[in-house]
Amino acid sequence: MPDHKIQLDPIDLPLPRLMKWLLMIVTIFLIVSTLVILAALTYAKTHATGFFPGVAINNQSLKNISLETATLNLQNKVDEFIKNGLNYRFNGQTINIYPAIAGSNPDTSYQLINFDVPATVEQAYLVGRKKGYTTNFKEQLLALVFGKNIGLNYQMLDTDLEAVLRENLSQFINLGTDARPQIADNLEITILPEATGTNFDFSKILNESKQRINNLSSEPLEIELIIDEPQVKQIDINEDLILELKNKLANGSLNLIYQKNSWVVPIEELKKWLVFSKTEGKINLGLDASTSLNYLKNIIAPKIFKPTLEAKFSITNGRVAEFQGSQDGQELDIAKSLEKIQSDYLIENLNTIPLTVNETKAKVSTDSQNDLGIAQIIGTGQSNFKGSPKNRRHNIATGAAALNGVLIKPGETFSLISALGEIDGENGYLQELVIKGDRTIPEYGGGLCQIGTTVFRAALASGLPITERHNHSYRVAYYEPAGKDATIYSPRPDLKFTNDTAKHILIQSRISGDDIYFDFWGTTDGRIAEQTDSVVYNIRSAGPVINIETDTLKPGEKKCTETAHAGADAYFDYKVTYPGGEVKEERFSSHYIPWPAKCLIGKLPTPEITSPTSTLPVVQ
Repeated sequence: MPDHKIQLDPIDLPLPRLMKWLLMIVTIFLIVSTLVILAALTYAKTHATGFFPGVAINNQSLKNISLETATLNLQNKVDEFIKNGLNYRFNGQTINIYPAIAGSNPDTSYQLINFDVPATVEQAYLVGRKKGYTTNFKEQLLALVFGKNIGLNYQMLDTDLEAVLRENLSQFINLGTDARPQIADNLEITILPEATGTNFDFSKILNESKQRINNLSSEPLEIELIIDEPQVKQIDINEDLILELKNKLANGSLNLIYQKNSWVVPIEELKKWLVFSKTEGKINLGLDASTSLNYLKNIIAPKIFKPTLEAKFSITNGRVAEFQGSQDGQELDIAKSLEKIQSDYLIENLNTIPLTVNETKAKVSTDSQNDLGIAQIIGTGQSNFKGSPKNRRHNIATGAAALNGVLIKPGETFSLISALGEIDGENGYLQELVIKGDRTIPEYGGGLCQIGTTVFRAALASGLPITERHNHSYRVAYYEPAGKDATIYSPRPDLKFTNDTAKHILIQSRISGDDIYFDFWGTTDGRIAEQTDSVVYNIRSAGPVINIETDTLKPGEKKCTETAHAGADAYFDYKVTYPGGEVKEERFSSHYIPWPAKCLIGKLPTPEITSPTSTLPVVQ
């Protein structure tokens, strides 16, 4: 008989042999694990003060670079990009949009793009750290093998950038118009033909702008006009639609109501409202958004509006006294009201339609005076505005008056932008000039950063937690010492802090000569607030003057709206010790970009350029 070899499973092995196999496997596993752990610990220790291999920021390697060097290098690149700006080229002309908007007053200067360089560098440094041994090692290994790129941390004001672009390109924009009815006094209807127009694809431009920002590239972005096709064409409007329009007008006026108030929209006004619109490929009777919205905004909204007034108090002879009673507010919700009109009037055939109104309750009522718990000044902020022009002084006084008497409830997070309310001419503010592209545009708000800085300092002195604060784009004499300023610009950036005391805080403002003060009144709980002096370093030259050509000035005429400011970095440390012994510490860091002087220069005459619309097809 042939021999047969019998193979035994490890389980069939004699016990001593099985134990030897298991012991060997465990020993090998422990040795390998120990070696891996030692290698990982050695690897982590070797790169304890730097970045792990393979980690990059904006596709730039961080190999053998310290955190400080990485931060400085990236900040220099960001500053250079801010100085050069976003460039757009159209029809042989270049339009330059600076991420930092320059104003004739430092308070109207703000950034369309806010880069957070420290956060970007920190994100890169944390790759392979503070996530547990296993996850850390996995991230380190993946970065080493495949690389790990960290994108720039920034916020862009998309709406603001688009508005600046539209302003600078407005002369080339000629929007298409839909076919629309022309209604005679006898309700005879003639259909006016559509017209093709020209526009820019701003959504595409913004997306391509973000690519430039991500790469910190100022390379010109070529943009081009597109045909703006009308949605509703004369051929689309049939006799049934015309008959529907006639019947709607024959039903009489439209009556809009709110509580006991009513507003009759006469037939002559309705003739302007009623148009044809295209929805999901179908032509329907609709409302012209521009004329109907303007009517609601200008005719009805002011009659309904009632501002929300918080009770305001002052300190008189050491006692709290009311000087403004509380009032609940109400405001017409224009968008929702228009939706309701479209639904009820056009679809349900109703002629009497209730409007949508938003009501807001006052947070602090007049009858809460005895429960405020206001006993003493818990902190004061001060700043000096010597050398301010007349308009700026006026706005500082207006802003200070708006905040005087404001109450902050216990646990409430205070927003300075919200507390100031609308910053416009109706509320007493004056305008300043701002450069946007190659245009100077008047805007409100000059002087309000003096308010922001002084309130910030009062909150620090009171030992309150700061939840949002932004320094100015560049260093300004009004806000020295550097690093202890706070910029605001409606709707953002904002200044926010929380009242984490057990009682209300009352804001009192006062102006003495060139000094403005904000006193925070409340009840002290024994906390101690400390802050170091500002440390200013890395001072850099502002660079040469930037001249911007514009067609808003006479040829060769020059207007400089902003002076030069050297760049710098600054920080100070903030420490609050609470009665129970708890200590909270924070470092406030500020980066001020080198800010060259900017001047507008009137463009010199150039050979006439063929109109960009001449190459578009003619609509027959």
